[in-house]
Amino acid sequence: IGGKSAKQLISEMKAAGIKIADNIKSMLKSRKFVPGKNREEITLIHLTVADLGFKSSATTDQIYERAQILELELCPADAGPELRLKYRNQPLNEWICMGMKQITASDGRPNVFNLERNDGGLWLGDSWTKPGLKWDPDSKFIFRLRKSEF
Repeated sequence: IGGKSAKQLISEMKAAGIKIADNIKSMLKSRKFVPGKNREEITLIHLTVADLGFKSSATTDQIYERAQILELELCPADAGPELRLKYRNQPLNEWICMGMKQITASDGRPNVFNLERNDGGLWLGDSWTKPGLKWDPDSKFIFRLRKSEF
């Protein structure tokens, strides 16, 4: 990830035929969307709310707190658009939220990026992720593995 502006990411997604939800452009233009200046390789992990240890529903805050306990990190803001460009073989009807700091979109809500594939194709969408919002055990999130210090 890193080394690409919001404009470059949008251009690459459009060229790849990836659909972009309406709120995404406002999120990418937000001052909270800060892409990395230099390219770097990161490792991401895909987990369900149940994988994080919640047998029933869990709130956004609980999910983020558990991820931190498990030594996972929130994804950088540009990980969502970058992963959308790379994750082309996403199964039909899969929907995954990026575990990241929320960015207020044009709808005024705290949102994160999500990756979806439906009958209409591949999408970079947005998910409302207010702190107390409850998620089902089968809801999927992506977090960043903490870098090894060795």
